[in-house]
Amino acid sequence: MACESIAARAGKQGDVMYMMREVYQAERGKAPEIVAAFKTLTKVFEEAGYANRRIYVDYAGSMDTVVCQWEFDSLDQYFTMERAFFVNPDENAQSLIDAFNSNAVSGYKEIYEVIQ
Repeated sequence: MACESIAARAGKQGDVMYMMREVYQAERGKAPEIVAAFKTLTKVFEEAGYANRRIYVDYAGSMDTVVCQWEFDSLDQYFTMERAFFVNPDENAQSLIDAFNSNAVSGYKEIYEVIQ
């Protein structure tokens, strides 16, 4: 019996979906500013058709942690939109960039293929 890749199994069940998670460690007491920026950003994601958008804040663990998570159909679509966001950003986009840069200590992204 040959082993199938995760992607091959997922493809048999339907269209491939991806989940993106951005995790930010805010400066002490600055988590509300990061949440506000993510709320604005999720409106852009809604227009792009991204699904299951959620914003989480820490309950236990590292304080001032903010997580934003969403699902989308195409890595190409996501990366095209992200690159366009940073090329000659308009005033609103620059305001979002500044909110993350001035209120976060660090951050990272995770991309997963949705299997079920």
